[in-house]
Amino acid sequence: MRSFSRLNSMQTKLTLTFLLILLPLVSVSIFANYYSQSIMNEQISDRTKGALLTTLEYIDQLTQNMDQQTLLIASNPNIVDIWKGIENPLSPDHLYGIHTVQQQLTALTNVNGAVKDAFIIHGESGNGVSTLKGGIKWPDVKKDYWFQQTIKGSGGLVVYVPTRESRNPSLYMSEDMIYYMRLLDVLSSTREPNVMVLAVDKRSFQKIIQNLQTSINMNITLLYNDGFVLETNPNSENLHKEEPFSITVKKGEWSMRLEQPREEVFKLSHILQQFTYLITAISIMLAIWIAWLVYSSISKPLQQLSGAFKQFSSGNLAFEVVHQRKDEFGFVMNGFNRMAAAQRKMIEDDYEKELRLAKAEFSLLQSQINPHFLYNTLDSIYSVASSNRIPEISEMVINLARFFRVSLGKGRDSFTLAETVQHLMYYMRVQQIRKDHFTEEIELDEATKELQILKLLLQPIVENSIIHGLEQSPNEGYLCIRSRIVEDRLYVEVEDTGVGIPEDRLQEIIMEMDKITSKSYMSSPDKPTSLYYGLKNVKSRVKLYYGGDADLLIDSQEGKGTKVTLILPMGKEGHT
Repeated sequence: MRSFSRLNSMQTKLTLTFLLILLPLVSVSIFANYYSQSIMNEQISDRTKGALLTTLEYIDQLTQNMDQQTLLIASNPNIVDIWKGIENPLSPDHLYGIHTVQQQLTALTNVNGAVKDAFIIHGESGNGVSTLKGGIKWPDVKKDYWFQQTIKGSGGLVVYVPTRESRNPSLYMSEDMIYYMRLLDVLSSTREPNVMVLAVDKRSFQKIIQNLQTSINMNITLLYNDGFVLETNPNSENLHKEEPFSITVKKGEWSMRLEQPREEVFKLSHILQQFTYLITAISIMLAIWIAWLVYSSISKPLQQLSGAFKQFSSGNLAFEVVHQRKDEFGFVMNGFNRMAAAQRKMIEDDYEKELRLAKAEFSLLQSQINPHFLYNTLDSIYSVASSNRIPEISEMVINLARFFRVSLGKGRDSFTLAETVQHLMYYMRVQQIRKDHFTEEIELDEATKELQILKLLLQPIVENSIIHGLEQSPNEGYLCIRSRIVEDRLYVEVEDTGVGIPEDRLQEIIMEMDKITSKSYMSSPDKPTSLYYGLKNVKSRVKLYYGGDADLLIDSQEGKGTKVTLILPMGKEGHT
């Protein structure tokens, strides 16, 4: 024991030493990876934010330029006066003035290459003029969302980005354009619902943003008032494999969001990570190798011996220590094997004696409830009753004969639950003919019908229910047999509505039944007394055959009835 204690202490010290060597390396590696990634993340984030803000400032400057140009047009009296107070700008009376407006708008689009189209819509008639389409007719223009927003703007600049999901998509507007709109005659206090619109191609913004695209897996999204405008890489598939590296910046009403796979962003730090992981893996392998050497030379043989003693003490008498050692540990292991073999021989001799005694006791118990000699007598009684035409006696005798025929079982020790219940029906029919004082009810779970149980387990219980319960009751009652499976255990209940058992006697029965265990008949030569013999016999057979997990429970209320529950473990000998 002192040697074992010293070895165990040494093993503990060595294990702690390995951990103290390994843990700092792992901790430093994890910290280095985290720290390098945080620095890289911060630097990349700062540079990316700067580039995105610069681009947004340019886009915002373009918006301000559109604001100035629309303001100049909307306040130009040469244009405003032509549209003021007219009913239809496309009528022949206004063709010259409208043509003049179209020329001025065309000159604007020629100067500013970003502006692809410019048009003015007369709100009352829905007619207007466009640099690309000439005269246009826009019925119900007042119902369009963009037009309503422009009216609400009261002369201020309104930016409209049509999308597939836009409310009330417009007739002359495209998803490829960004529209800048303003009411005409912004300087007047009484403005007519006339709107001028400048259409800027999204490709102009695309070219600006595309300069930030440094990877085919990068995607940059432009938004206006948090609404989608465009993106540089809509078909990117690698962004969704894991959570991407994402940065969002905002400038006025415009905002941009950049997304890129993290493995691309932290590609430079990945080599450092791999190198750190390699060092950690080598350290772990070295620690495991050293621990294995110590384990093989000292700890493993001690654990083998300890496990052998545990196996032997738990009842595994055939356990042997298998080894090929030639040292002191091998000598000790050989000594254990010799000691175990001698002890096993002694225990096996005693066990065979106890087993023979248990089998003899079991045969005796079973023979006490298997009256073979009655079968031939009942057959004779049945012949006499049939010849004398007494049907009640004939039916009683034939059912009783069937009961004893099944009891013999042709050498079988067990029957299915369905066969057992059918066997009990013969007995119950005899009792019903003798005294028609109860009805039976069978409730067997389908999963339990084919389970094997030891024969004649339920007969004494049913007999007690009829004789001591139902026959003593002044009222007609019923006897119910139920079965179910709960947590790998078969529950069979025999319940009657008889007179029940008084509380003091019930406690006495329970105390007597609690004395019966799976080893009571093997360890004591005493036989069960005649008091409660039937129940004791059943519980003794159950404990002897199924082991300690099997049980027999009794629950009763005086004047209401009795329920006896038989609990059999699944997978034990006797039923499957």
